[in-house]
Amino acid sequence: MIKNYLKIAWRNLLKHKIFSGINILGLSIGIAACIIIFIYVRFELTYDRYNRNADRIARVASTIKAPESDFMIASSPTALADALKQNFPEVVTAVRLDNAAQAVKCNNEVFKEEEFYRTDADIFSVFSFDFIEGNSAAALQKPQSIVLTQSVAKKYFGNTSPLGKTLVCNGTPLLVTGVVKDRPANSDIHINALLSADFSATATWDDFDLYTYVLFRQNADIKNFEKKLTALAKKNIDPLLNTDGSTGYSAKMEIEPLSDVHFSQGKLMDTPKGNKQSNYIFALLAVFILMIAILNYINLSTARSFERAKEVGIRKVSGAGKFQLVRQFLFESFLLVTGALLLSVVLVKATLPFLNTLLQTRLSVDPVAATILVAVIFVTTLLLAGLYPAFVLSGFNPVSVLKGSWRFSIKAVWLRKSITIAQFTIAIVLIVGTIVIHQQMKFIREKDLGFSKDQLLNIFLPRDSVYQGAVKAFQNDLRRQSAVKGVTVGYGMADATLASTYTSFEGKKREILCTYYVIDDWFLPVFQMHLLEGRNLSNSIITDKNEAFLVNESFLRTMGWQSGVGKDIEGFGHKGKVVGVVKDFYFKSLHNTIEPLVMIWNTFPANTTTVKISPANLSVVESIFKRHFPATVFDYAFVDDTVNKQYMQDNITMRLFNWFTVFAIFISCLGIYGLATLIIAQRAKELSVRKVLGATISQLLALLTKDYIKLLAWAMIIALPLAGYLMHHWLLSYAYRIQLSWWMFVVPVVFLLIITLVMIGREVIKAALVNPVKGLRAE
Repeated sequence: MIKNYLKIAWRNLLKHKIFSGINILGLSIGIAACIIIFIYVRFELTYDRYNRNADRIARVASTIKAPESDFMIASSPTALADALKQNFPEVVTAVRLDNAAQAVKCNNEVFKEEEFYRTDADIFSVFSFDFIEGNSAAALQKPQSIVLTQSVAKKYFGNTSPLGKTLVCNGTPLLVTGVVKDRPANSDIHINALLSADFSATATWDDFDLYTYVLFRQNADIKNFEKKLTALAKKNIDPLLNTDGSTGYSAKMEIEPLSDVHFSQGKLMDTPKGNKQSNYIFALLAVFILMIAILNYINLSTARSFERAKEVGIRKVSGAGKFQLVRQFLFESFLLVTGALLLSVVLVKATLPFLNTLLQTRLSVDPVAATILVAVIFVTTLLLAGLYPAFVLSGFNPVSVLKGSWRFSIKAVWLRKSITIAQFTIAIVLIVGTIVIHQQMKFIREKDLGFSKDQLLNIFLPRDSVYQGAVKAFQNDLRRQSAVKGVTVGYGMADATLASTYTSFEGKKREILCTYYVIDDWFLPVFQMHLLEGRNLSNSIITDKNEAFLVNESFLRTMGWQSGVGKDIEGFGHKGKVVGVVKDFYFKSLHNTIEPLVMIWNTFPANTTTVKISPANLSVVESIFKRHFPATVFDYAFVDDTVNKQYMQDNITMRLFNWFTVFAIFISCLGIYGLATLIIAQRAKELSVRKVLGATISQLLALLTKDYIKLLAWAMIIALPLAGYLMHHWLLSYAYRIQLSWWMFVVPVVFLLIITLVMIGREVIKAALVNPVKGLRAE
């Protein structure tokens, strides 16, 4: 019996190659898109969950409460970890991670390593590291020891064992005491090496320089723990914040579960973050695409039912039971869905390398999770796409079928119309989303940031005191180069700091926490920033070194000042007056509002030199750098690249949304084409009669498209408010954003209308060009 079912199913699939191909292609693309989105969403939502104690690990973040504003910081004081281990019984241990970029010298070459971290020896009892050489008990127990990841070990030692050998980092020989496997790509902190550190000598409560992670005991009372943290901060941190005349400051410690750290937003000194909302949107997108593919199958299967109706009628008259027919049609669906699933697996394997390049990540397939997902999708697709058509086809009344009256079933027509409306609705929502995301990203790219980011090169200078004497000569050499159009020295835009700022106006003293830039008199000209009033800092005015301030417009608004020049101000070791007001510029991403900013003369050892130069002349700067700092890595970054990195997650969202919207539209087009072909085939005799009676092609086109236009209108009524609601909430994540415009909602409808007319028009023209005698010959 089963062999017979398979034979009939196979023959029917081969007999209708076009519709079988459309169904298999549509389903395979839908399933492949669903699997790819699942891989990406799972990758994002399982950040750091590979750690064996992930459910008991948390990060301690900080919030500094100032008199007029609060600042959230991802880091915490150096002294915190020791206090937690000694005084909190619910804590097994606490470890610190301090990002310590290293200049690694190997074979007379110097390499810059950004992802080296100083840490406590207990790090291996908190996080999961798989040792290839060495062991967790002995690694990092001794001073000046280092544990390398497998890729770094191979980079510096090749295929030989590095255990017991030394690696020179920042001029200090470090003993390699272990090699661990590379960390998974979905780690919030990317670690390439761990350096032993003794934090006891520098353990203070007011530095907030490093990350603190806590390993809790089973069933720890986190709420009670946070209360004790508040008391600890009040005792040890608050008095330090309220010194030198400061008042109203306090600190609060926040516990962030390890699984939530990757999605922690709005904190200073943090690692690049993901967007949980985007993951939910993509998960919904996967469901939408799979739904479109399944609805296509159901629509085409039920629309084709007239071709199988007489077969069903004759079988029923001959004694076939309903469930025999259901099994027959399910076998056909089984063959088709199996073919689609196999093709989708091929598509996923072929697409994944391209996707990794596009998203600049390392997505991979987890065999167990992928098997479960494929099984779930297969069963779901088979049931949804197979059961309904099977019961519809097997449920025909044999008398109605043989009379031909089944064709006018209101139920079948209503179903096809509902499915088409659903497809149009999903397609409209996705196209609106694509347009809005594109426009927001275009707005970001074209937004006047208040400064020029083009052809600006940040050169990060060595912090070693030995080289500080060479910094001045290096900068003077740069200024003598004809290719260099400007040089400014300080901390750069990327290395701002926070400090209390005091003002006095109309007898009232005010205090706010501000972002500070330490600059020289070339900073504004090089970055092409605009003064609204007053003047720039000047090297020729001696008092500017410690008594002059520049502030931005936001600072004035916060203070309630109409004008800033001449106002008394104090902060960051400087005391004097405001000499100039700079037009607001976006020193953070457009996700954030512009905060009060203060700029003072750089009286500290400079760590950044910013040069205005064409990228084509980068080698000129590098050669000068090597001449002055021969044993140091030429570490640099173009400002426009740094700005663009702020929107890396947004660009990933846009790229994914674009591709999957294209897939959804393509699947919808397949469905419209298949349905149009079937309906025209069903009405071939009617079209022939109308042609004989004098109907033109335009009249036939209007006749066959009016129902689709009505369905598109219904979809528009449902989709546009839904799309508006969803995109409005997405845009709320940006402090500066576009406004939704009417054309963003009209374009998708017009686009789908044109596609529908083209798809149907093509088939109508083909049918209209056929000799009507052929259509009437069978009558």
